[in-house]
Amino acid sequence: MEEVYNGYSAEKVLDILGEYAIYLRKSRADMEAEAKGEGETLARHEHILLDLASRKGLKIGKIYREIVSGETIEARPEIQKLLSDVKAEKWKGVLVVEVERLARGETMDQGIISKAFKISNTKIITPIKIYDPNDEFDEEYFEFGLFMSRREYKVINRRLQRGRILSVNEGKYVGSIAPFGYDRVKIKGDKGYTLRKNFEASIVKIMFDLYAYNDLSLNEVTKKLNQMGLKPRKNNEWSVASVKDILANPVYIGKIKWNARKEVKVYKKEKLVKTRPRNNDYILVEGLHEAIISDKTWKIVSAKRSLNLAPVVHNKVMQNSLCGLVICAKCGKKMKRRSYSKFGKEPTLYCSNTKCDNVSSKFHYVEEKVLEGLKKWLEQYRFDYQGQLEKINHNRLKSIQETIDSLEAEAKKENDKLLSIFNFLEDGTYTKEMFKERSKAVSQNVNRINNSIEEYKIKLEQEKNVDKERDVIVPKIKNFLDIYDLLQTPEEKNSLLKTILSQVTYLKMEKSIRKDSDPTNFIINLYPKINKAG
Repeated sequence: MEEVYNGYSAEKVLDILGEYAIYLRKSRADMEAEAKGEGETLARHEHILLDLASRKGLKIGKIYREIVSGETIEARPEIQKLLSDVKAEKWKGVLVVEVERLARGETMDQGIISKAFKISNTKIITPIKIYDPNDEFDEEYFEFGLFMSRREYKVINRRLQRGRILSVNEGKYVGSIAPFGYDRVKIKGDKGYTLRKNFEASIVKIMFDLYAYNDLSLNEVTKKLNQMGLKPRKNNEWSVASVKDILANPVYIGKIKWNARKEVKVYKKEKLVKTRPRNNDYILVEGLHEAIISDKTWKIVSAKRSLNLAPVVHNKVMQNSLCGLVICAKCGKKMKRRSYSKFGKEPTLYCSNTKCDNVSSKFHYVEEKVLEGLKKWLEQYRFDYQGQLEKINHNRLKSIQETIDSLEAEAKKENDKLLSIFNFLEDGTYTKEMFKERSKAVSQNVNRINNSIEEYKIKLEQEKNVDKERDVIVPKIKNFLDIYDLLQTPEEKNSLLKTILSQVTYLKMEKSIRKDSDPTNFIINLYPKINKAG
């Protein structure tokens, strides 16, 4: 029997091999359609494009099949190979079912693709139209297609994000992989998923009980689990990091947490990478699933974790409750605690830089001043916030949001203008010259407005984070002041101080050597952990 290749005989396929390439990629909509049983997308598109090549007499030399749905060029290996071959002028043209398959993500990626096809003079062939990148009209049309694709992509992405947040607020589980101790199961009679306990749940309970009700560190709990032969889902042994993550996950008390590690794009060594930093502005709601541990156990574990005791180095006990916090205001070095073997002489806080003339002080005076400064800061902050700050912050956020809304309305008008310009070109109202002139001006305006919108959105998020930090830091400082003197070790005090202070600066100009001199004649500045908006 003759071998058949997507409806074509092997002989027919060899017949058309040659100077053109095919690029295939699934969209998110394709994946949703496949889930509903509408058939495999790449095979269907391959058949369409092979048929197009046959009708136009184009010889196909290679088919690039993108099996991942990445947003950027970096996330799509096949588009990288295609672009490399296009730049090397390997193909006369590339066949795609629509131009949007080439780039739908970042504007920068669209520019890279457009430039590669233009410089190499490689045509883009779709069932509807052939694009010549060196024809000004085709170039405008191609770039407009990518622009509209990007706009549609953003709309779809926003809709998906809203859908996820709605599901989270309903207590549904929207992650793709269930946490250890649970299985991800479809909700009967409703859309979405929830969690169901499995045999691993008993290991989770043992883990929490070991840490909560025994005098064990995280490292000791990890060793104990491994000695008991209790294994994690994938590896043979538990690590401290994985145990720590489970003990910090509120899913085990029946909660759903979302956006705690929001994806953020940053440049590292001139390369754009995705990171997931810790985010305080997350969603935490009651889930539909059953809890594995009790609220009492969770509170005990959380309280123990919040101390986050600093490791003791070389079996020495930490004596400095201000360790790593106090900075010399003159040279920027970290201040150190000096103890004396001579009986009766109190420890001092000094700058370790031998060339610095910042004067040392008795340690307990500095510690007392730090606590006194926190009390004053808290009183002043409460007065300011309850008086004017809250109103000012609300008005500031409202003003930024109103600016964003106004810019988005302006952007919509400009996009509608751009669409009208293309309609006028197609019905003959505009000549090519009129089209180029008017579309260029409107496109530039759209880009300017979109850039402004992005800047204001970043500013809004920064301002919201500041308010979030303010709401968290005040009760944290109050609790700290209530329990500080009850803590038994400098380690515990130091760990707690680091949860509310980023640093303290210290400056002392004169020695306190006379009997009537003030031993507290130094200046300290406190820096509570509240992010500043840019």
